[in-house]
Amino acid sequence: MSEEFRIYLVKLLHDFKEDIKSEIRAMFQEMEDILKKEIKILRRNLEEIFEMKDSINQNKNSMESSTNRGDHLEDRTSGNEDKIYNFENKGDHTEKIINCVTFPHPVTMPEQQLLKPTEWSYCDYFWADKKDPQGNGAGAGFELLLQKQLKGKQMQKEMSEFIRERIKIEEEYAKNLTKLSQNSLAAQEEGSLGEAWAQVKKSLADEAEVHLKFSKLHSEVEKPLMNFRENFKKDMKKCDHHIADLRKQLASRCASVEKAQKALTERQRDLEVKTQQLEIKLSNKTEEDIKKARRKSTQAGDDLMRCVDLYNQAQSKWFEEMVTTTLELEWLEVERVEMIRQHLCQYTQLRHETDTFNQSTVEPVDQLLRKVDPAKDRELWVREHKTGTIRPVDMEI
Repeated sequence: MSEEFRIYLVKLLHDFKEDIKSEIRAMFQEMEDILKKEIKILRRNLEEIFEMKDSINQNKNSMESSTNRGDHLEDRTSGNEDKIYNFENKGDHTEKIINCVTFPHPVTMPEQQLLKPTEWSYCDYFWADKKDPQGNGAGAGFELLLQKQLKGKQMQKEMSEFIRERIKIEEEYAKNLTKLSQNSLAAQEEGSLGEAWAQVKKSLADEAEVHLKFSKLHSEVEKPLMNFRENFKKDMKKCDHHIADLRKQLASRCASVEKAQKALTERQRDLEVKTQQLEIKLSNKTEEDIKKARRKSTQAGDDLMRCVDLYNQAQSKWFEEMVTTTLELEWLEVERVEMIRQHLCQYTQLRHETDTFNQSTVEPVDQLLRKVDPAKDRELWVREHKTGTIRPVDMEI
């Protein structure tokens, strides 16, 4: 991978991160505005209840009228409680919280656009937690990406070991070829066939030299594969801890929201009970007690809003880190695959060179074999070893 292409990828990733962050901030700002409107409506409803109850206390003239007003107030209060309940359980209608992460409800979910359409990017497909065959939670979807990265590192190590074994085989083969080429078998063959046989043995020595070239795979392929990203496991562990810590913080914020919701519900119920007891004269609670209960209820609403804001901030931070980290893992995987491809191309190139050279060592053998001439060999041998041309004749008496 060229340095210019690497710089281009880094710049492209940085620009995409900034775009994603802007979209995330806008999305969570919109959610925050909606939530604030809901809380304002809730407060307004509470104020109407309080005003109605004050009016009843000031204008009641008899037990009967007080009772009637109490009934009327009860109707109004019930309607308000429904609104509070709807607010507290809004997730049941428009949102769904799964393992402390808020997702759109399937029924009312607007169509979401993928962050990187048509690319099957990591940042689009690993938001939900993974499940085992029984449907139980088995960890965060992010863990699958980490496992793939670690598996890739292991595969890369095994490829390096494969190349090492290939080198050993070639070196042993070369050693045996050299030994065989020095063997004296059939060394006394003569003539054109003897020349061809000598070339066969020489070609083994030449071929042995070629196969010894595979040893350079140790430095050019095996070692780079083995040493690529030596501290990768440590880096992945840090990445895992970082995302896990953000997820834990999100779970803590979610628990705070649930606690604040329960506290608000209890304050509302306490205020309602005190108000009703005062109206029907079942208690000597003063109006000051009612005001105190109102303040506590309002404070509980403020606490809930604050907890929701903190939760949204934590989820926004987790979302941003998930997007940027998954894109980085995606880029790391591309880089790993490209690195392996380039080194394996070096291996295949050497194979091509070896095959070509081996073919060249065979060509002289072929040429000499085509020149083998039994008649010529017989002539040469006879000339060298003849013992006489005078043939025997019959004996005469």
